[in-house]
Amino acid sequence: MDEKELSIAEYEQTFIDDLNELEDWFLQYEYLLQISADLPRIPSERRKEENRVQGCQSGVWLEMAYTDGRIRVTADSEALIIRGILSIAVDLLDGRTPEEIVSYSPRYISETNIKKQISTDRFNGLSSVVDTVKQFAAGAIRRED
Repeated sequence: MDEKELSIAEYEQTFIDDLNELEDWFLQYEYLLQISADLPRIPSERRKEENRVQGCQSGVWLEMAYTDGRIRVTADSEALIIRGILSIAVDLLDGRTPEEIVSYSPRYISETNIKKQISTDRFNGLSSVVDTVKQFAAGAIRRED
């Protein structure tokens, strides 16, 4: 089954289960590094200030587009662990409808050891990424009305 056939919450549960099966933080860190390898890089010339996510401790850039009724999301970071966590967010949200994204409440950080392992500033920064995508999706819904 294609992961996009699952709801965001159902697909997110697969990440939560995978991370929680790896009880050791170093194994979880390795898992995040592995999945971050699949996250496309945003070229340096497109890492503009207007694409930078405010509130992130390390540099995080976010590009979004609304095409064919779907939100397209690309994200990148200088920090490897943040790239891994971002790759989950991108995997969950990219290609979804604006309505799906607006109704989404992230759980993969709070229901795994990730929240214990990252600073409050980084947690808040990652929350800003999801909030920014949700705001973009809400704007897409308003434009359709």
